[in-house]
Amino acid sequence: MQFTLSELQNEIKENSNKLLKENIDLLETIQKVDENCRIDKKVWDLVIEQGWLALDVPEEDGGLGFSNTDTAILSEVLGYYMPIIPIFSSGVVFKHILMNSKKEKKDELLPEIISGEKIGTFAVYESDKYEIDQDTLNTQLTTTDSGYILSGNKKYVMFGDVSDYIAVLAKHEDGYKFVLVSSGSEGVTIKETTSLDQTRPMCEVEMSDVALDSDAVLIELDAELSEWNKVKNIALGYLAMEQVGASQACLDMSTLYAKERIQFGRPIGSFQAIQHICANMLMHLESAKSVAYSAVRVDYSDDVETEMSSMLAKSYCSEVFNKIAGDNIQVHGGIGFTWEHPAHLYFKKAKSDSLLLGTPKLARDKIAELLNL
Repeated sequence: MQFTLSELQNEIKENSNKLLKENIDLLETIQKVDENCRIDKKVWDLVIEQGWLALDVPEEDGGLGFSNTDTAILSEVLGYYMPIIPIFSSGVVFKHILMNSKKEKKDELLPEIISGEKIGTFAVYESDKYEIDQDTLNTQLTTTDSGYILSGNKKYVMFGDVSDYIAVLAKHEDGYKFVLVSSGSEGVTIKETTSLDQTRPMCEVEMSDVALDSDAVLIELDAELSEWNKVKNIALGYLAMEQVGASQACLDMSTLYAKERIQFGRPIGSFQAIQHICANMLMHLESAKSVAYSAVRVDYSDDVETEMSSMLAKSYCSEVFNKIAGDNIQVHGGIGFTWEHPAHLYFKKAKSDSLLLGTPKLARDKIAELLNL
């Protein structure tokens, strides 16, 4: 196990941090979410220009051939600055769905995604149960003479209103399939929904008798949903890295404020109560970093190891981010509770991220199940 960053990885981290620091201001982000910004086009164009979407794609598929760890470092930096861009939905989940799709669909669509020409997202869940079975999944795919008909309703679709493609999980006969739906297709209605994390706008997608060609199927899932679980577990590693980056931002914000805020004639950082809070934040953060990096350094060919690492990261990093984001507000006192301060953006993101792709409790249940194998 490698515990330190390589020279290349340090360079990726430093350069991406410098780029985002120069182009993102958290006070401007607050204004953008107040104005219901659905995508920060300026930052998204920078991401495309830097080639970040193609970083972990093999060279034979038109990518740059970097490792998943190299790419996940970008997620850590992006978590620190919280831009309003579909890097997770399009650049991680949708991209990996394509990379596990039929070769002809991958060859057709992947170049558009990694070049930024098109944006993709995924529509999987229909309720807050975050489980996939015959009872929780009602979206139906029906075979016709010319292809398929798709009907159903999907919730929690990230950046659905700015995406060109949607990978929809649907029931078909006795199994499940991922099918490709164009957002502009007849019968597709996309409605903005209120999102706790305003840097990741959500939508609800209604599909009413949407006609699909016979080649619309991306993945024919097996009974265990192996392909989707693989994509989800990879994505959870990237999400954990985002949570670590955002937790680091909260710690930096707290320590800086503790040095500058004067109370009773001296900085509040000189008081033991504040010192204890910041020390505990650092302790939890360092542990979360180890768990997150372990999840993105795993051998993805080992399904059990991948799932165990991703579930540990999901559970632990979600709880650490929630704790640190809450402590950040406590250190800031009254100003931390106001909408004018960016602390609330991280707090809401922490709550939202802990529910993304399943809850920490579901992750712990899965860990217990794996330990009993």
